[in-house]
Amino acid sequence: MFYPNDPRSRGWRVEGRLHKLFKGVVKHELLRQDYTVYMEPRAPPVKRLEWGPYRPDVLGIASDHAVFKVALAECETAPSRSRVRAKTATIRQTLTLQKQLYERHVIRPLLIIPPRKLDRINSSAIRRFWEIWIVSRRGTLAHKIPRTAKT
Repeated sequence: MFYPNDPRSRGWRVEGRLHKLFKGVVKHELLRQDYTVYMEPRAPPVKRLEWGPYRPDVLGIASDHAVFKVALAECETAPSRSRVRAKTATIRQTLTLQKQLYERHVIRPLLIIPPRKLDRINSSAIRRFWEIWIVSRRGTLAHKIPRTAKT
């Protein structure tokens, strides 16, 4: 039987300590970069942003009259290429942003992983789409790996 408030019931994911730690590090860093941060938002917090069955672990939005920035963070404690590729495809298929005239937009997909796991996901397609942050188990942001240029 399914009980909506019982995490042991099927359909509920029990979030691990490391996953919570990663989300906290991302939140802190995005706040430091002047983003407004939303933790696992059920729906987009602004009307001009939409997604389907996708929901980011952490969403950051920063805007002024000239630029609209969106940071979508996915925290992967045990990353795999197939899982990251599936998330990439879902984001590409379901995320839409209503652009405004004379406004530049920046979408930053952030993939948060633990140390020594980059080899599991290191492919050119993943590196072109995601900015990768490596976060230690103690909650320090060890490295930021920018997206590679599209050639």
